Amino acid sequence: MYFPIIINTNKEVLVIGAGNVALRKTKKLLEFTNNIKVVSSEFNIGFNNLNIKKIKMEINEENFPTLLNDEISFVILSLNSKELNGKLCNICKKNKIMVNVVDDKELSDIIFPAVIEREHLLIAISTKGECPYYSKKLKEEIAEFIERKDKEAKILIDARKKGDTLNDTYDKIKRGL
Repeated sequence: MYFPIIINTNKEVLVIGAGNVALRKTKKLLEFTNNIKVVSSEFNIGFNNLNIKKIKMEINEENFPTLLNDEISFVILSLNSKELNGKLCNICKKNKIMVNVVDDKELSDIIFPAVIEREHLLIAISTKGECPYYSKKLKEEIAEFIERKDKEAKILIDARKKGDTLNDTYDKIKRGL
């Protein structure tokens, strides 16, 4: 069972692997932090212009622990080897570091939700890792709803400032006027 939580990303996020999935997750993380280190033997071209730390090296069970320290928020394991991802996951857990294994939600301590962010609002949407596609679609629908509600709020705020009756203004909004 997963508990929805908002994580402070002041500490570094360590991404192991630099393929398409790692690129997508890194871009999402960049919306919240620049404190990201990506380690891989090869990098997807999409990483070239990202404001992140990149380390080019082959990862294995022996050298992976040297990358772990107290300044890591969590680790994303996105290698092409399910077996190596599992072994590195075990090392993270032994070091009490939360981990997201991109190809195995059962091993993962954390999963990535679809996110809607506004100035004073952060909404996470998840199917608990079962169907990320639906999370994304639901995010789009909820974002449209929030935009409408934000416009309604602005109309009501303006009406209140002018001294208009809010009940009347709200009724007009509901009738689409």
